[in-house]
Amino acid sequence: MTDKSTLVKALFEDTALYLTYDYNLQIRKETLESFTKQMQFNAVLDMPCGNGSISLPLINRTKQLTLIDISSNMLEIARKNIPTHEKEKVIFINDDFFNVDIQENTYDLVICLGLLAHVNSPQQLLEKLSHITVSGGYIIIQNTDSSHFYSHLIRFYLGMKNIISKSSYKLNKVKGAFVEDVFKKNDVELQRTFRYNQSFLGLSNLFSNQKKYKLTRGFFGDVENNKHANWGSDATYLFRKK
Repeated sequence: MTDKSTLVKALFEDTALYLTYDYNLQIRKETLESFTKQMQFNAVLDMPCGNGSISLPLINRTKQLTLIDISSNMLEIARKNIPTHEKEKVIFINDDFFNVDIQENTYDLVICLGLLAHVNSPQQLLEKLSHITVSGGYIIIQNTDSSHFYSHLIRFYLGMKNIISKSSYKLNKVKGAFVEDVFKKNDVELQRTFRYNQSFLGLSNLFSNQKKYKLTRGFFGDVENNKHANWGSDATYLFRKK
């Protein structure tokens, strides 16, 4: 296991850190549902799957669902969230994605939300996602665009927070143009994008999750009507492999 993945594993074994922001999980879940409306799949991969809530709505629209997460605690929550009568179609893998041997052209939908900022090599991640997706299949991926002005504010805020907490953990800086370029070189084309901001820059504790959800939806809208998209640093993309 690489040094960065060791840090990520330790970070997300504390499930409260991720699950506290459930308004953001709800937005991601609804974005995925809009992107995949009326689609049927043979094999879906959700990685990292977290508590499984984002891909769970697809369980009736796929023959097989694979859930991968480096956090054993997260994967255990995901396992409990899968209905008993559906578990036979679900594969659970507790490991670093880069350690998992997956054949090329395996999945017709790959979901990868919240990972680009935490891997050793974003390019290696994007290339592997491309290779394991079948021709005509889809990739749904999230990235906080490091070239966006709001991302600079986020990094400044997190930098100050890390100084106070004496944390040395740093997120990757990944430009949206980089994601699109790497995928394009691997015959993966952009279909749709939803942009918003998931960070309240230190003001998060002032609002409930329900209020943060309403504020975000009120300003940015949804997939069908993405208002003020230029103000959004956090992009969720739908790509399709040729």
